[in-house]
Amino acid sequence: MLNHKSPIPLYHQLADILLERIRSGRYSPGQMIPSETGLAKEYSIGRPTVRQAMDTLEKKGLIQRKRGAGTFVKHPAPQVDLFSLAGTSRAFLTKGIPIETKLIEPMVKKKIAQDPENPFGSQTAFFLSRLTLSRGNPVLLEDIYLNPELFMGIDKIDLENKSLAQVVSDQYYLTPENANQQFKVETLEVEKANWLKLKPSDPVLTVRRNLNFPQAPNGIFSVLFCRTDVFAFSQTIQS
Repeated sequence: MLNHKSPIPLYHQLADILLERIRSGRYSPGQMIPSETGLAKEYSIGRPTVRQAMDTLEKKGLIQRKRGAGTFVKHPAPQVDLFSLAGTSRAFLTKGIPIETKLIEPMVKKKIAQDPENPFGSQTAFFLSRLTLSRGNPVLLEDIYLNPELFMGIDKIDLENKSLAQVVSDQYYLTPENANQQFKVETLEVEKANWLKLKPSDPVLTVRRNLNFPQAPNGIFSVLFCRTDVFAFSQTIQS
């Protein structure tokens, strides 16, 4: 039951109750949960309070509202081990998930703006921006920066729908030996939000990754903007 004397808002208490029912399996994936009217009556609260609780669960990606049908528990998003050293394409393909990549900005050598988080800030580097789609839906946007000396001539290679990791391996005989990765939840500038079909106010998982090669630390730096409402991106940690 809800504790009306608690400092915890009622909508938050209700969201926690529904969350526990989902996690325990009382409400299983694909099952319709009680309506806002039914929950308001059950807990003797107003519908706006119930709606706030539903909004909270929807933002967590746990429920899905279907106009004219009701509110349903979402099926768990497929997990993709995106943050291994195998590369973006292989992360999807090893799960049997078909993808295509769209070059937003083809590989070009240019002066990079100053950025304390980018090892190529205020320097010249190769730059590539690409969008990954699964079944026509955008799921991942990447801004990729490469060492211009280490990857000389890579701007002459057609990278449309090709694995960059495979190109680096096949053409340059290089494999990253380790990586440094920083994870944040951020909102996007308008242009990037539009590419991912999101609103600028929608939070996304942002990953800044440095790939280190033998004798070439920070050989590749990338910023990944991930739609976690479509896939659950995971990371395998090995001892």
